[in-house]
Amino acid sequence: MNYLIVGAGIAGLSLALRLLRDGHQVTVAEKQKGPIDKVCGEGLLPFGTTLLDELGLLEAVKKAGGSFDGIRYRYRDRSVEGTFRNGARGIGIDRGTLDRMLRQACHEYDRFELLEGHKIQPQDPIDADRVFAADGVFSLWSAPTGREVCIGNRLGARFRLVAPPPDKVTVRFFPFGEVYLTPTGTGSLSVALLLRRNRIPVMGADLQPWCASWFAEAFPELAGSTWLDWQTRGSIVATYRGPMPKVHLLGDALHTFDPISGAGMSFSLMCAKLATRYAEDPAGYYRAMAPIRRSIADFTNLVLFFSGGGVRTNVMLRQLALAPHAFNRILAIFDGRHRPWHLGLKHAIPLLRPW
Repeated sequence: MNYLIVGAGIAGLSLALRLLRDGHQVTVAEKQKGPIDKVCGEGLLPFGTTLLDELGLLEAVKKAGGSFDGIRYRYRDRSVEGTFRNGARGIGIDRGTLDRMLRQACHEYDRFELLEGHKIQPQDPIDADRVFAADGVFSLWSAPTGREVCIGNRLGARFRLVAPPPDKVTVRFFPFGEVYLTPTGTGSLSVALLLRRNRIPVMGADLQPWCASWFAEAFPELAGSTWLDWQTRGSIVATYRGPMPKVHLLGDALHTFDPISGAGMSFSLMCAKLATRYAEDPAGYYRAMAPIRRSIADFTNLVLFFSGGGVRTNVMLRQLALAPHAFNRILAIFDGRHRPWHLGLKHAIPLLRPW
């Protein structure tokens, strides 16, 4: 079969690699040039590392990235930790580094063609048996439904530090947003910020110096660290769209948003696996993706509800601290190792204790 993939991000390239390993001819068209990097979290949950192992890239990613065994939430003086079950570990890795690894693996096949700086639209003549669209949140291959929502008028930013990596992905809540600290390699720390526009005093060119000043006060232990880069992203807008007939949407093009959960890269890898399994059955692909999308959406909406500082954030952290085993099980549910009903009354009841 001859397949066309639009978009050379993690979703598109991991799909290309799977299809190539199955013996297919694959062309990937990407409107940008060079490895794709963007403002986002850079952590792979344990189920994402399993998918990397299936691609034969896990050992290389382990060497290049940083390991973590769970998630830590912090707000003011309150802190709560959850650990992945059965010794499972996630990996933090520079997104550009993972992109380069995927490209290199694809280029080992002579049936692979990468068209950089090449924008393909639905109205263009296409010589392929099937089209897969992994061209991001503003995908040209999805059909608008007229529904749109702005997630808290959010602004994203990210930078990297030369600093000792933590043992867990650390999420700190502030009145103006959330900060994610992810180990991405030896001596490297990825800092992702999800900010509320209406709660920060500056914008534009003034945003970076303001963040640097605030970060030094909020994280004195990291105040002297060297900044490696800085990127920002505009408002995170969720536009509800549906697939065009006979087109598989993957990754951000599928419009499953995880501004809190940080599962974006793992989600893209899972899209690629299921798109390969249902390459000739788009409807089957979307049915298989439905429970995964619901899991991410439910977790994201839950944390969004309790974020932003104040009483609700305190309540969330307090209840999780009262039920540490429940927190671990919630992580297992989100990581796909358990279903929601596996939380059980034994672990759920402590979460319901009154404030």
